[in-house]
Amino acid sequence: MIDKEINSAWKSPGFRKLLAEGRPGQALALVRKEMGLSQADFGALLHWDRTHAGRVERGEVGTIFDIRELIRAADALGVPRTALLPILLGPADPRTIEEGGKGADDMDRRQFGLAATIATVAVGAPATSTPTQVGSGHIGYFQALTQRMWNHDNHFGGGDIAEYALHQYGLARRLLDHGDYGRQTGVRLLVETSRLARCAGWLCLDSGRSVAARRCYVEAVLLAEQSGSDELLANALASLTFLTTDRPISREPVRLAQRASHLARRTPSARLNAVRSAREAVAHAAIGERQEFEQAITRAWREVDRGLDDADEPVWLHHVTPTEIKSIEARGRVYLGQHGRAVSIYRETIGNRGAQPPRDEASYRAYLAAALAGLGDTTSAITEAHAALTLLEGPVNSPRLLAELRPVRVAAACSRGHEHFRVRFDTLVRTA
Repeated sequence: MIDKEINSAWKSPGFRKLLAEGRPGQALALVRKEMGLSQADFGALLHWDRTHAGRVERGEVGTIFDIRELIRAADALGVPRTALLPILLGPADPRTIEEGGKGADDMDRRQFGLAATIATVAVGAPATSTPTQVGSGHIGYFQALTQRMWNHDNHFGGGDIAEYALHQYGLARRLLDHGDYGRQTGVRLLVETSRLARCAGWLCLDSGRSVAARRCYVEAVLLAEQSGSDELLANALASLTFLTTDRPISREPVRLAQRASHLARRTPSARLNAVRSAREAVAHAAIGERQEFEQAITRAWREVDRGLDDADEPVWLHHVTPTEIKSIEARGRVYLGQHGRAVSIYRETIGNRGAQPPRDEASYRAYLAAALAGLGDTTSAITEAHAALTLLEGPVNSPRLLAELRPVRVAAACSRGHEHFRVRFDTLVRTA
C-alpha cells in the first residue's frame, strides 16, 4: 500500500502530541515506521545498535533527551528541526508556531527562548558540530527513500512531495559534502545522491517548479560524472533532455538525448532503450526535424517488440509500457503539428477507467484534451479535460498536468457554454 502523503508523520497530531507529552522516542518511531526502516536501520543511521535504538524509542534510556542527540536523530530521519517545537512548548498546545498554535503566547520566557533557538539558530546550523560517520544504513535509507518516492509519483504525481524530496536531497548532499566515509562508501553515497537528485528534479518539474528541477538535474549530471558510471550519467542526461524539450530555443535537447543514447548503447534493458529512443524522437520533433523523429521513434518500437516485461527493472522504469511509448510518440506528433495523428494515438492510450494508475490516466487524458484543442475540437477537448480535472482534484497532484490543459482553457474562453469547465480549471489553478 502506498501512502498518499509521504511526509505526513512528522506533521501529524499524533507526532506533535507525543513530543508535547515528552515521548520523543515514540514520536520518531512513527517517522521511522512510515519510511519503512527497521529499528536496526534507524540505529545504523545514528551508530546505535538495534537494542539501544529500541530502548530509545520506548523511553527506557535518556539518550534522546539530550537536545543534541534529538536534533541528530531528527536530521537523520529528515524531520525539520522546527517540527521539534512541541517538546519545548509542552502539552498545553502541541501545535507548532508555524501552524498558528497559541503556544507562543502561552509559554513562559524560558520556553520561548528555547523554542526560538531551535526554530531559528538550529535550522540554519550544520547537522552536527563534527562530521557524521556515514555507513551502510545511510546508503540503504536514501536508496529506499528514492524508490518509495518514485512509487508515489507513479501513482499520484509529484506535486505533494516535491518539497519533501528537496529536503531529503539536501540531507544527502550535506552528508556527501561534509560526512566522514571511506572510498567504497563514498562511491555508493555519490551514486544514491545522484539518483535522489534526479528523482527530486522530476518531482519539482511535476509540481511546476522548473527552475528547481533544472538545478537538481544539472547536479544529478555532475554527480553522475564524478561516479564514473555511464548508466547513471545517461539516466541523468535523459531527464535533463525531457526538461529542455519544452519550447527549445536551440539544439540542446537533441544533443543531450543523443549523448544519453550513446552512453547507454550497451545497456540490455529494452524498457530503458525504448524510452530513451522515444525521448530522442521528441527532441527532434521539438525543433522540427521530422525525418529524424521518424527514425528515432522506429527504434523505440523495435525495443518494445523485444518485450518490456523484465521484473528486475528499477522502480522508476515501471511506468514505461507500450502505452507510455505511444503517449511519447503522440507528443512528438503534436510538436510536428500532426494533431490528428496525435489524437488517434492518445485515444489508444486511454483504457477502461481504473485499469491504469490514476496518474497515468490523468496524464493521457490531459494530453488528449490538449491535442483535441489543437485540432480545433473544443467540445471533445473539454469533455476529456473534465475527466482529467476530476483526477487532478482527487488523488493526483500534478501542476504540470494542469498546465497541459491551458490550451483547453484558452479554447473554452473563446466559445460559449463552457462556464463550468472554466470555473473548475481556474479554481484548481488557484489552489495548486
